[in-house]
Amino acid sequence: MTSTIVSRENQQQSSLEWRLYHNMLVTRLFEDALIRWEHEGKISAQTFPSKGQEAIAIGCCLALETGDTVIPSFRTRGAMIGMGVPIADQLREFVHSPLAAGDSRDAPHHSSWPDRGVMPGSTMIGGHLAMAAGLALAMQNEKQPAVSVAFFGDGTLGSGDLHETMHIAGMWGLPLILVCENNGWEMSTPWPKIRKTRSLIPYAEPFGFATRNVDGNDALDVYQSARWARATAVGGQPVFLDCFTFRLGLYSSHFGEVRPGIEQELAEWEKRDPLKRMADWLIEHGEASAEDLERLRREEEANLEQTFMQVLGEVK
Repeated sequence: MTSTIVSRENQQQSSLEWRLYHNMLVTRLFEDALIRWEHEGKISAQTFPSKGQEAIAIGCCLALETGDTVIPSFRTRGAMIGMGVPIADQLREFVHSPLAAGDSRDAPHHSSWPDRGVMPGSTMIGGHLAMAAGLALAMQNEKQPAVSVAFFGDGTLGSGDLHETMHIAGMWGLPLILVCENNGWEMSTPWPKIRKTRSLIPYAEPFGFATRNVDGNDALDVYQSARWARATAVGGQPVFLDCFTFRLGLYSSHFGEVRPGIEQELAEWEKRDPLKRMADWLIEHGEASAEDLERLRREEEANLEQTFMQVLGEVK
């Protein structure tokens, strides 16, 4: 059976732009399928889709190198895909396969594959950030030329774990990269009701972080920013990437849409859909045709269904 996601090794044979598009496409199709399978009663675990935000996880992870680690948030499914974790391995967590990592004892969005650089997260908002700092400290102590990356949403600003992590990382110069998926909403509360500025950079700079505002819907901007961040962090200064974006999908497969009155804002951000922008780039630069991209979509949808049936067959 054809693999649903190209291995990181084989991906090197394709252009960066094609890899960014391919990984974002698989992320979106996989999350759409997870929601559908849940509603059909085939799986029971909740899904926190990243529709519209896929460029952040994929752009960052494709910019990393061997030895680097990531801790995804519960909405950063793309980080697992970007780090090369096969879809079959991820699905085993959803169906409680006997072949699942860690005997399928954790929530599917907190599963870890250390051999791929994907470390376990935390159910507590911001709780995984201190763990990422701990990984960075180990890298520093062992003089490894590597970085620890943690993803989180802008609602995490209210968590003490974020500020404590920034304090210790800045004081000790840890090789830590904090990636904020800044979509402007804390579940159902818009950012102006929570803080004075949309950007979180004013909160990070006083702790000694190098910072950059990033167009979180531009996969190439995310990738280039992540490459800069990695070089900076390895050089002894932690980095805060503030990636502006907007969630185009549901809050979760259980809660649905929780943001009131977003119709106009949603319509504007849909024009900046990162998947569409990357598809347009590929077509404009002659790397793919619309027919090529549609064929890829159909192939990946079929691969997902095949992989799901394969994994279901492991469950007795």
